[in-house]
Amino acid sequence: MANLTTAEAEKIIASVAIPPRPAIVNAVLEERAKAEPNLRRIAQLVSTDVGLAAAVLKTINSPFFGLRRQVSSIDHAVSMLGMKNIGALVMSLSLRNAVPTQGLDRFWDEAARTALVSAYLAQTLGCVPKEDAHLFGLFRDAGIPLLMRRFSDYRDTLKLANSELTASFTEIEDGRHGTNHAVVGGLLAKGWQLPDHIREAIGQHHDAGIYHSNLGSEAINLVAVGQLAEYIESFYSRLSGNVEWEKHGPSVLAHLMLDQDQLEELSKDAKEMLEESGL
Repeated sequence: MANLTTAEAEKIIASVAIPPRPAIVNAVLEERAKAEPNLRRIAQLVSTDVGLAAAVLKTINSPFFGLRRQVSSIDHAVSMLGMKNIGALVMSLSLRNAVPTQGLDRFWDEAARTALVSAYLAQTLGCVPKEDAHLFGLFRDAGIPLLMRRFSDYRDTLKLANSELTASFTEIEDGRHGTNHAVVGGLLAKGWQLPDHIREAIGQHHDAGIYHSNLGSEAINLVAVGQLAEYIESFYSRLSGNVEWEKHGPSVLAHLMLDQDQLEELSKDAKEMLEESGL
């Protein structure tokens, strides 16, 4: 695709349908924002969505939380998670239903695993709040199914981008479609009112120069944790190779101050957690 004018690029982006934030997310976040939020009211809201309630219980009973006893009620789950956690979790779990695309179950399963590993790494390394890392892990590539709905040949673009050893993933997308999933994902994050540092990380997570940029440390740490989580998840899923890690891996390890032995130990522990979670 030839170089586009600003107006042409904006027109393409405007043609990509960005789903609004679901009503259940709005209701939970509005209650959470009150001076005296009511946990029972939040539990009632979550309980109205059977799928969401089941996902909340499955998440809190996962090995990541390491609870000794299984939580069986939404009231108990909400009280244990707390205000910040339940808001982020409801938003995360609502994303998959808000961006439905046929034949993408594997994509969302991989995103869920990557988000869980991101949260684990954030907690272990102490470089960013685990709730932010989990949210970023789920939203990071959410622009992909939106572009898949918009462009009939986008699957071909994914194959090219996933095998490209030199150009960035987003450069391949830009060349074929005039926009990319990082830009679209950033717009989705803005529309869903995610915190600025998460939105910025989503918009620039394929930028090779991010570790030497003026981007805030929280956003850079999210990108690094997300790239490491993707690397670990790709081996867990037995995918053949990881081109993105070949491009960014050395920078990620340098930024997080990890050596090869530490990487292997983190990978081992994260894989065990995923196996126990059944994701």
